[in-house]
Amino acid sequence: MVDASLVLDTIVAVSIAAGALFAVAELRDMKRDRRILLIQQINDHIATREFTDSLDKIWKSNANSAEELERLASASELHMVANYFEGVAHLGAQGLVHKSVLIAYWPYYVLWKKMGPWILAERKAANLPAMYADMEDLAHWQEQQKDFGYFRKV
Repeated sequence: MVDASLVLDTIVAVSIAAGALFAVAELRDMKRDRRILLIQQINDHIATREFTDSLDKIWKSNANSAEELERLASASELHMVANYFEGVAHLGAQGLVHKSVLIAYWPYYVLWKKMGPWILAERKAANLPAMYADMEDLAHWQEQQKDFGYFRKV
């Protein structure tokens, strides 16, 4: 004969285990939701007129050197754009957002081709060899993946 208290203890144990599994699943979903919120908050920055105008100057440029790029956009505009893309690339470097998601929406490879000479000159002038390193790494990773997201005609 089965003891009723044993059956109840088993039911309680199974319920606790199921609750723990459910809690772990919920925590994973919350972490994913926070990542999405973080990306949305970052994108609020890119929607400003100042940022859009600065990025437009860089994007339309055919500059081949740091000096040429600095004639088209001020140092503060160049740093604002580079800081934004470095920050987003850092999320990928830390594994908070998968790199494939980032390169699907942002043209790191193309942007690096345009801003790379200026960034390399800034690194040297500031004696900061890791300045904008995550942005550069993501650009090279995107090139290796041969995935240019929305910018597939590159």
